[in-house]
Amino acid sequence: MKKLFTLITLMLATLSINAKSQITLGAFSSWGDGCTVSGNTISMTEAWKGAGCWLASEQGCVDWSEGDYLELHISNCTGGLKAAIEFNDGKTVDADGNPTKVDALTTSATFGDGDTIVFVPLNQDNSDKVVNVWIQSTTSSASVTIGNAYLTTSDEYQAYLAEKSKGEQIAWEGSYDFGTGWSTSITIDASKFATANSGATFTFTYTVGSENYAQIKINNSSWQPLASPKGQNEWNCVDLDMNATSYSTVLSDDDLATIKAGGMVLQGYNNTLTKITFNNPTTNGINNMTAVKKIGDDATYNLAGQRVNKNYKGVVIRNGKKLLQK
Repeated sequence: MKKLFTLITLMLATLSINAKSQITLGAFSSWGDGCTVSGNTISMTEAWKGAGCWLASEQGCVDWSEGDYLELHISNCTGGLKAAIEFNDGKTVDADGNPTKVDALTTSATFGDGDTIVFVPLNQDNSDKVVNVWIQSTTSSASVTIGNAYLTTSDEYQAYLAEKSKGEQIAWEGSYDFGTGWSTSITIDASKFATANSGATFTFTYTVGSENYAQIKINNSSWQPLASPKGQNEWNCVDLDMNATSYSTVLSDDDLATIKAGGMVLQGYNNTLTKITFNNPTTNGINNMTAVKKIGDDATYNLAGQRVNKNYKGVVIRNGKKLLQK
């Protein structure tokens, strides 16, 4: 019976350690004209407008050191947006002596149309001194409803990416008519390609117009054509099959790294783009993904299985051993 009790205790501790820590952000407040906040829905009618959620108080900054990312669950997301976290350096204060933000420490992540989750990396050196969280538009109009928030470890983030990398993934979906003048373009944010692995097959779904040919041009964020899309002509344009509804290609590792870092800009002629998807090779799994910061072997937990920082006083577990942290 004693062995069974010990086994159950260890199982519960493991579950507690692996469970994400849900946090409360509080209410967002608009920065002014061009942004409205209704409950937990933020709407912007101009680019670079937004709302903030101030977390620091007279008691000091907020401690998020048990996580490596702020994980925001969102809905009704339209347009382009940016989420950012501001930190204090332990020294900078305002006129009243309260800790305030240090711009150089800010971390951020972008998201947009149709997204349901966004991960904002924490500043690892200052994650115990969180001051503010804000949401800002990057397009002429944008809106999002903020749901639950969690502190997520790097291991949990990697597990999310590994699961998300399975099957067909939609990078963009809508209806964008390029017309016949080569005068329009569409930009796909880099975040949409975060789970694309080496050897992924990209598919562009389209309908053709009334002209006798249709083309698409796949560029990086600097408007330089990618080198690897199959079937490119001397002007780096892909001739689309007039009797088909989709074009597929595998991008080189260099091109894939480029769009994962900066996004993709598409131009076209005589076709309407309706969807961009990609499928990862089934044999790749997570091995080809770029590693992010891992929790060190010295990650520390209290007896409840909650990750704690160096300032925690009491009995802790580190590297599977119980220690007294003073």
